Amino acid sequence: MRFFVIVILTLLYTPLYAQPSELPREKKKVVLGVVEFPPLVIKNIDSPGCHGDAVTISRTILELVGYKVEVECPPPARLFERIRKGQVDITMNVKGTKALANTVTFIEKPFSYLSIVLMTNSKVENNKTVAAIRGYDYVGLRQELENKGYTFFDMANSSDAIQLFQFGRTSHLATYEAPYLYHIKRNSNNIDDLIVSMRKDIPTFLAISNASAKKEELESKLSRLLALSDSQTVIEQVQTQNNEN
Repeated sequence: MRFFVIVILTLLYTPLYAQPSELPREKKKVVLGVVEFPPLVIKNIDSPGCHGDAVTISRTILELVGYKVEVECPPPARLFERIRKGQVDITMNVKGTKALANTVTFIEKPFSYLSIVLMTNSKVENNKTVAAIRGYDYVGLRQELENKGYTFFDMANSSDAIQLFQFGRTSHLATYEAPYLYHIKRNSNNIDDLIVSMRKDIPTFLAISNASAKKEELESKLSRLLALSDSQTVIEQVQTQNNEN
């Protein structure tokens, strides 16, 4: 897969008859910022950083268009601040995240599709409390519930929010489905009789910081690369190319 894409990118980005002295001698560094989102992004247990399919695929794509990639895995609120300042060049998120409004430019091909769910503990009655991630709007779900009188208990990441709900501290959990399923498969003290009381399926995209010094070239290079395939998502494009090679 890497050989296939590298050949294409060489044709796209290397000027014809370029002399060795004209070629870049050192790759530019780009900072990729991601938040914990199992199983796509998993925090390392024994060392700093994170791993997972989203990290691997994003790193591979950025390396293929000529960058040396540094990965950061901060809590969402810290990540959003670094994106606004241009200290993180690129991330991935949904378009409805208010904390990123007017601070990023999205690459139009979806990276993947995700499901937002509102989990309800049916054993807790008349309790309008929701565990959630600080800074996440959940594509309007937070505002919708707050308008109905719900109170949010915000945590630093998905794991902490899920655990707060599992410990019975809130009656509801706003979460992306994938991290929730990942968590409950690895824990025995889970709540029975849960109800999925709301679901929204949404796309997530690569998002470039508008304050990044590399914004224009990142947008151009990634858009050209991802246009090489008719796959619906970035993940599908990489998987298809891998299967063909």
